Amino acid sequence: MLKRLNESPRLDIVIAVVIAVVSVTTAFAAWRVSMVGSAAGDAIRQGLIDAVKQQTAAGEDWRRTYEEAGHAQTYAVALAQVEAFENSNDKTAQAQASTMRQYLLPNLQLVVELSSNERYLKSDGTYDLELRYADLAASQPDMAALDPQASFKRSDQYSSEQRWLTVGVVLLAISLFWLALSQLDTNRSRLVTLAIGAGIYLFGLIWFGLVELIFFSVRGGVL
Repeated sequence: MLKRLNESPRLDIVIAVVIAVVSVTTAFAAWRVSMVGSAAGDAIRQGLIDAVKQQTAAGEDWRRTYEEAGHAQTYAVALAQVEAFENSNDKTAQAQASTMRQYLLPNLQLVVELSSNERYLKSDGTYDLELRYADLAASQPDMAALDPQASFKRSDQYSSEQRWLTVGVVLLAISLFWLALSQLDTNRSRLVTLAIGAGIYLFGLIWFGLVELIFFSVRGGVL
C-alpha cells in the first residue's frame, strides 16, 4: 500500500501543489525581507536628515545670538557715551546726549531683543547668551519635535528584523529543496522526504510569523 501511494499520480499532484504554495510563500517572504531592508534604509536616511536640520537650526540660532550680542555691545557703548555726555559740563555735549537718547538709543534697542529685554541682563551687567539661545530654539517647535535618535533606533529594529526574517526565508528555501527531492524520488522514502519538506516549511512559516509579530509589537504597531 505504501508502495502504491509512493507511485500514485495523485501524490505527484499533491507535491506539485505544495511546491507551488511554498514557492509563492518564499517569494512573498523574500519581498517582505526586501521591504524591511528598505524601511531600515529610509529610517536611517530620515534620521540623518533630521540631524542635519537640527544642527543647521542650532547653528543659525547661535549665529543670531552672537549677532544680537554684537548689537547689544554697540548699544552698551552708545549708552555709556550718552551718559558720559550727560555728566559733562559741556552744553553742546549735553545737547548731543539728549538727541542720542531720544533717537539713537531707542532705535538701537529695538533692533536687538537681547538688550531690550531685561530678563537677559545678568547681575554683573553681561548678557545671558545661553538663555537667549534657548528662547530662539524654543521659538521653532518643529525643529524641537525632530528626533533623529528615534529614527536611528527604528532603523536598527528594521535591520534586526531583516536578519531574523532572512533565516525564515532560508528555511523556506530548504523546504523547497526537500519538496523537489520528493518529486524526483521514486523510492519508499518519497513520503518521508515530502514530510521533511512540509515540516521545514511549517517551521519556517511559524518562524517568519513570530518574527513579524515580535517586531510589530516592539515598534508599537508599525509594520
